[in-house]
Amino acid sequence: MPYLPSLGLVYVAIPKTGTTSLIRALRDVYEPTGNKVQLLTEKIDRQFRKKYRLDQIGDKKPGHAKHLSALQLKYILGDEEFARCTKFSVVRNPWAMMVSRYFFTRVESEPSLIEKLRRGTSRRFHEREFEPWIEKFLARHKSGERRNSQLAKLVDLDGNLLVDYVGRLEDVQVTLDWLSQRVGVDRIGIPHLNGARKGHYSQFYNQATKEMVAEICKLDIEYFGYQYEEARPAATRASAN
Repeated sequence: MPYLPSLGLVYVAIPKTGTTSLIRALRDVYEPTGNKVQLLTEKIDRQFRKKYRLDQIGDKKPGHAKHLSALQLKYILGDEEFARCTKFSVVRNPWAMMVSRYFFTRVESEPSLIEKLRRGTSRRFHEREFEPWIEKFLARHKSGERRNSQLAKLVDLDGNLLVDYVGRLEDVQVTLDWLSQRVGVDRIGIPHLNGARKGHYSQFYNQATKEMVAEICKLDIEYFGYQYEEARPAATRASAN
């Protein structure tokens, strides 16, 4: 979770929405002016969760510090500082996001043991084809084992939106233009989005898998107004990451 206290700015980062690249863009623009882009903590352990009462909001394992939810950040920063800051986030087309998650968790992307220890991750990697992977994801979703909503990262326990602005990865320059105006700096250019380019997400789907993702991500699709789209000729090189 990038935090710029001198500018009163909080970026609620959702996994697989270009977070690393956007953080890099923020640092390139703001750090030369003395405005440090920082994470609130490098490691989320039992003591950190206890200190900020994170278990009280039903998330005993908040995950990587880079991807804390808006509600977790409210508990950590405190009501006064959270209210002072402008909070923003970026969401992504759910069908594209699921393709990105699929490749991110394949064995080809598995880091070394040393790198896993450095990151503090116990993520399991797989060798499944896309459809069986989606089927398993859907089963875990139905069982309640997985929480798959981007919106859940942005709301409180009553479903109230906690951020001031929600942009889309598909139109990331619009978000960067808003951010430039908000903090009064020159226009921030579109960063190079992290990850390998796999082509348009639609090439990985059939009717069955398309409907599975529609069920898994129903809340985000309805709330943010996303639709499944086929690749257009000019978009055949669009990123799936």
